[in-house]
Amino acid sequence: MTIALSVCLEAAVMLRVREIKQSGYISDYLLESVKETADLIAHSGDILLFDNKKAGAIFNKVATAIAVLSFQSGGVEIFGFKFESNFEQITPNKGIIILDINTKNS
Repeated sequence: MTIALSVCLEAAVMLRVREIKQSGYISDYLLESVKETADLIAHSGDILLFDNKKAGAIFNKVATAIAVLSFQSGGVEIFGFKFESNFEQITPNKGIIILDINTKNS
C-alpha cells in the first residue's frame, strides 16, 4: 500500500470511528455492511488497486468496515496498522469525544 493511500485510509477510518461513537452504538446495518465489504473485496479487490473510477466507493466501504471491526476486543490489524476503539472514551457531560485510536504502523 502506498504511503498516501495508507494515510488516507487511517484518516478515513478515524472519521468513521468518530461517527460511530457519536451514534453511541454499532447498528445492524453497519454490521451487515462489514460482511458485504468482505465479499466485495474478495470479488472486486483489484478495482481498489487498479480502477480509479470505482475505487472511491470501495475505499469508503473498507474504511467503514475497519472502523466497525476496530470496536471488537483487541481491535483489528490490517494493512500494517492496528486500529482499536471503544465507546468508553465518550465524555457525555461535555459532548466531547476523545479520539484515542491506537494505530500502529508495522
